[in-house]
Amino acid sequence: MNLAELDKKYQDVEPAKGSYQPLPDGKYLCRLEKAEVKRNKGNDGIHLAFVLAVDEGSHKGRRIFHNRPINDNEKTLAWLKRDLLAIGYTDYLSRLPEVLPQCLGRLVKVELKTVTIPTTGQKAQIAYLDPVKGR
Repeated sequence: MNLAELDKKYQDVEPAKGSYQPLPDGKYLCRLEKAEVKRNKGNDGIHLAFVLAVDEGSHKGRRIFHNRPINDNEKTLAWLKRDLLAIGYTDYLSRLPEVLPQCLGRLVKVELKTVTIPTTGQKAQIAYLDPVKGR
């Protein structure tokens, strides 16, 4: 696309108003739009980054961004396994980068819950993924 073609329209359009509002806590039927293994910001490890698109209801089209650390901690691996099973991934973890794209487009149930982090007292919205059966 030639950006010069957009100059006039860009000059005439008003800036967007408002601010980003997170999705309310609740249960959503989502479609896995993107999933990839990424390096952490500090380059001190890796995580699995999900982008899930709400597939129905009044929030259809909104996105949920969900990250799951990948390390040798047993609890972390248990949560990673839950997420991977929810998107239909049943292969070895070592094959994740090559097999993960086959899971794109799958339906996933996502429950969003706001929790208080005990160590900091800060609130955070957590996503719990579950498989969709029979669809």
